[in-house]
Amino acid sequence: MSEAVMPPVDATPRKRILRRILIGLAVLVVLAVILTTAACALIGSPPKAFDQTPTPPAPDYSQPSAWLAFPGRNGQERSTPPGITPVDEAKAPADVFFIHPTTDLNNRIWNAPFDAPDDVAKLNPPVRLGQASAFNGCCRIYAPQYRQASLAGLKEPKAVALAYEDVARAFRSYIAHDNKGRPFILASHSQGTALAIELVQREILGTPLQKRMIAAYLVGGYVPQTFATIGLPTCDAPKRTGCVVSWNTSKAGWNIPRKLLLSRPGYWWQGQLVTRGAAPPICVNPLSWRNEGAAPATANPGSLPFPKAPFPAGASLLSPLAVNLTGATCNAPMLEVQIPSDAPSGFSDKLSALLGIYHANDYGIFYASIRQNAIDRTQAWLATHEPTRADE
Repeated sequence: MSEAVMPPVDATPRKRILRRILIGLAVLVVLAVILTTAACALIGSPPKAFDQTPTPPAPDYSQPSAWLAFPGRNGQERSTPPGITPVDEAKAPADVFFIHPTTDLNNRIWNAPFDAPDDVAKLNPPVRLGQASAFNGCCRIYAPQYRQASLAGLKEPKAVALAYEDVARAFRSYIAHDNKGRPFILASHSQGTALAIELVQREILGTPLQKRMIAAYLVGGYVPQTFATIGLPTCDAPKRTGCVVSWNTSKAGWNIPRKLLLSRPGYWWQGQLVTRGAAPPICVNPLSWRNEGAAPATANPGSLPFPKAPFPAGASLLSPLAVNLTGATCNAPMLEVQIPSDAPSGFSDKLSALLGIYHANDYGIFYASIRQNAIDRTQAWLATHEPTRADE
């Protein structure tokens, strides 16, 4: 009996499937490029060069109008989720000096007026409610207004320098008139983090203030690991003090965020702007508070949705926290998360949907963990330091 002859395998369907996959991947890459280009085009630029544009008046930090948040106002930054109360400001053991991100989205200017009202600087309320409030469990909150660079202005060194000039004056005013020798946390986000990197080097490291700095939470921006070489180590334990934490949140498995946010960082380092040969960025996991590594969703005590209008006039109840929303993994250089498709509203936006970037929720996704960690680090600092008088 002759051996049966099997018909040849038709490889055409496999080739078609592979071709479709490759085409799909190519389309995704093209879409990413188009979206990035479109975003840059939408940012635009001011009509005249920086040197030909009038500079907005400088803030006077002796005046309440120069502060986005200040003790004694019972402002939005004193808001808390249900079941949580803020610390009594009169008994707060520490302060936080918070440098806010870009809140004025007008890109026809280089620098925004420091006193732009909330209906112009539309992200002012979400920053008070969703970021600065994370520190009201341990601290009195000082957040200066400043002539922030617009998104277009961030490309102009002179616009960024003007913003830094204000932040530095605000910090000196806070130290001279309000701090009174107390321990403090330095915290920031986005543009605020870029300015905080310079502030730490110019005003804190190597000065008597360094021993009073509980920690620096420099979030949502490029922060080099080389800080450790100049006296500010990376935090690698939940209660370590005198150290820095940083992270940038993205969707797990997406390469677009790291390319857009961290591939070409520009930061002030030891007297000059660094744009090439940058050191690796810091990634401290805000669920484990360890340098690098992963933490499961069960380690996430509560996430706060991005605050939406209408906003309260002052302190109020925030939205309920979503418990165990997502874990987090430091996958250099990004902090990767997996927000479930059935998550409550307020955890995804256009940036996360199209580009995998959770920049707006760098604080919110880890809100309860940040809040408790600020309390824990403050208590750890107090346990190892005697009360001091102002060093200035």
